[in-house]
Amino acid sequence: MTRPAIRIELCREAYEAITSATAEHLPVETGGLLLGYREDANVLVTHALVIDGEGASTHRYVRDDIRANVLLAAFLAQRADDDPTGYVGEWHSHPAPSGPSQTDVAAMHATARASDGPIALLVYAPGGADPFFGLIVRRQRFGRLSSKKATVLPPPSRFEALGPLPEGAPDG
Repeated sequence: MTRPAIRIELCREAYEAITSATAEHLPVETGGLLLGYREDANVLVTHALVIDGEGASTHRYVRDDIRANVLLAAFLAQRADDDPTGYVGEWHSHPAPSGPSQTDVAAMHATARASDGPIALLVYAPGGADPFFGLIVRRQRFGRLSSKKATVLPPPSRFEALGPLPEGAPDG
């Protein structure tokens, strides 16, 4: 029996925050925090906070931890007590199509060691056939960690697919 692929689902607000921040910062990397909730091994991302990284370059992003903690606390303070939304991971951009680096994976492993649930890493690299790369890291028994590639599901398009051109319409 095969298990279904684990996934990271992006809600529209999170998707738009990630794609617009990336477009604003290109060719420099940018990133931030993923907020949402977990459903079994999957992660649903409802919001993405953008945290500027001092010294960001075309091949490096290091977020400002102090600013991240301030923005996270402010976001969570606005939520209702029974709202399950919380920290579920990290995201950052790559200006060229590529997945996470060894440094990215090592950082997620360090974060997962202190977490009680799966932690998502989302890398957004516009320009490729599949611009999102997802990874979910979780702590297993005896402190071991597992990393699994996750399918990233962007929100559905707000527009209907265009049908065929009408008969006699000019062809591009």
